[in-house]
Amino acid sequence: MLKKILLVGCLIGSAWCATDSAQALIPGYDFQNKVIRYERNKKNCDSLSTGLDKEFACAAAAYYNGEFAKSLSQYQKLIGKDSSLDKSILSRIARSQFEEKEFAKARKTLSTGDSRFQNDAEWKEFADRIRLDLTLEDPNIKPKAKADSIDIFLKNYGNDPRVPLLRYKKGTLLEKAKWYKAAKNAYLYVIAHPSEYGDAAWKALRRIRSESINETLDEKITYSGKLCSKGFHEECIALIDSIFVIDQAKAPARDTTKKPKLKTSEDSLNFKLPPSTITLKNRISLWENRAAAYKNLKKDSAAISAYEFLTDSVEARANWLQSLIRLYRANGMDSLAAKIDDLFQTKFRFTLQNANNIWVRAFELEQAGKFDEAIASYDSLSNPRFKNSNKVKWVSFRIALCYLKQNKIDSAIAAFQKAKSEDFLWSSSGARMFLGNIYLAQGKLEEAKAEYLDCIKDFPVGYYAHRSRIKLVENKLLDSAAVPWLAPQDISDSATLAWIRSIQNGSADSSHSIGRYNMVKRLLDLGFAEEAFDLFTFAKKKNSGRLDFLYSYGSLFQTYGELIPGYALARNFQNAIPRAYLGEAPRSVMKFLYPKPFEDKVLAAADTSIDPLFVYSVMRQESTFNYLITSPANACGLLQIIPPTAKKLAAAEGIQNFSQNLLYNPYMNIRLGVRYLKDLLVEYENDPMYVLANYNAGPRPAKRWQAAGKEMTWDLRAEEISYWETRDYVKRCIGNYWVYSEVWAR
Repeated sequence: MLKKILLVGCLIGSAWCATDSAQALIPGYDFQNKVIRYERNKKNCDSLSTGLDKEFACAAAAYYNGEFAKSLSQYQKLIGKDSSLDKSILSRIARSQFEEKEFAKARKTLSTGDSRFQNDAEWKEFADRIRLDLTLEDPNIKPKAKADSIDIFLKNYGNDPRVPLLRYKKGTLLEKAKWYKAAKNAYLYVIAHPSEYGDAAWKALRRIRSESINETLDEKITYSGKLCSKGFHEECIALIDSIFVIDQAKAPARDTTKKPKLKTSEDSLNFKLPPSTITLKNRISLWENRAAAYKNLKKDSAAISAYEFLTDSVEARANWLQSLIRLYRANGMDSLAAKIDDLFQTKFRFTLQNANNIWVRAFELEQAGKFDEAIASYDSLSNPRFKNSNKVKWVSFRIALCYLKQNKIDSAIAAFQKAKSEDFLWSSSGARMFLGNIYLAQGKLEEAKAEYLDCIKDFPVGYYAHRSRIKLVENKLLDSAAVPWLAPQDISDSATLAWIRSIQNGSADSSHSIGRYNMVKRLLDLGFAEEAFDLFTFAKKKNSGRLDFLYSYGSLFQTYGELIPGYALARNFQNAIPRAYLGEAPRSVMKFLYPKPFEDKVLAAADTSIDPLFVYSVMRQESTFNYLITSPANACGLLQIIPPTAKKLAAAEGIQNFSQNLLYNPYMNIRLGVRYLKDLLVEYENDPMYVLANYNAGPRPAKRWQAAGKEMTWDLRAEEISYWETRDYVKRCIGNYWVYSEVWAR
């Protein structure tokens, strides 16, 4: 079982040394250059024998390490030694001159490139990036003009990886120029598009407002929405109340001598409400934010009044009614809850909100043992008008579980057979496994074996497939050697590509050629990573649906430590390939889909307390290996740690001067995230199911699920996690772990 193997046989990594600690303090946006690319080129610089490749590697190592005078000298000596690389070399010379503040020389180098590489789009983009930086550093150019230059650049290169940084810089420039309204808008944009600069933009926004700067009512309204969404609920309510006070003072009195012309429902609603200078849409948003703030502050009476005002004054909306229902029920106001629920069912019968509402009610009834009511509730979701809800895909499966819990075996079998035949990979796979469980309990061993094997064949990398493999062995239905475990093939690179091409359709665009691939690889070898990606991007536009293209470049980038783009291609590959093929895919393909980045750091953090493969299983699910990612809940980095938890973990690890931005550094994130997982393993007595439940949903529900599941089998415990997202998360992470264990055979 999984809980028994989390703690065995892990390699012991070295302790965190001074170098690791220093690298863990490098901001995430600098990490790829200052750590990964520097170390790669430094290794080549030290190991290669004398020759051109060594010279390029040493120049790149100096460049990525910030030794720009050294890199400048070395690149200047390399011009003309390989004419195919002169464009990249000139770009590096100009960049090094910029970093050394030799601005005039940098502009001259760019002009040389303009002459040599006329009408070359790649060179133009290189040059425009550096010219923008030159503009931003020029003391003779005013801040507002610099901000305008950023706008021009982003209009042309909206996909530039530096977009979050440039947006934030624009805000700082406008703030410096005292263009406060524009600065606030720039910061609001950064906040609305999660990145490692969000926290700094939020602090800047609050700083601007604290300086008694005049704001329009519209600006106050915009800011109030950000306050509410950031969790400053008391401040949010106070600001909203002040907005309405200002509005009431400004609003003209209604002329009651004239009969109003009410052409639309909005006109009618406006006429019923007090006069206002604020648009109806904004007023509703303010009322809604205030109601939500009261609810989050657990001020139920005020929240109920706010939602009642909304539903009485404005045409009722689904989320308001749902909030009222929950608040009424939580405060013992069952008759009012029933009344609002009736209204909800009348107005929003076939909405996604009601599908979720019905699902939650059915799940609660099921867990309370009211199976007939639960089945009726689940069955109501079978109406074709609910077709857009993902809940519908699990209806037959949950109904089957209700019958199974009542020991109504024939009905359970019929419902599982229905779920098995439906076109949804996860629930149909689960139905096959549970059918196997039922036949096993009945002593129908051949039927059980057939269902387990069918489950494995249907979705070989899924959670239910591995549960089926375990059951085949534990119940001696098959000898372990005969069980269809994942069987990654150890074959050559050429054979791997041949296998991939045998299962894809269509022909490749001519831009996907061995010549281009080799050039991208050579640029990476010589330390021109940015230039390599520009060359790759051109081909990607026309080959993004090709499995061989995704695998070739994705595995190349992963090999070179370019993790974020490398695994993004792996995700595209997995989404494009039928899952059944992965049962016997080449091992290199499976390692591409289930990689082990930063392995030495994961081993060091894990020591002997946790299986590193379990860490990777969580990492893969949490961030898809994008260490710069931020979730809507403000979880950050590889293992998606929220800042309050990170601060506690950093204190426990003895890390001083910790800041939220360090969560985007992979080494720091790994150190803190692994510490958290290790602590949870101790807290939950090495039970991975509830470790994962806690990691995703927090301790309160995890403890509740653990207590409720004590007498249940593993299979039922997993299905009894009541939060939809957490139930799915737990099974995916555990499935990841089993795949990792088989792919990376230890």
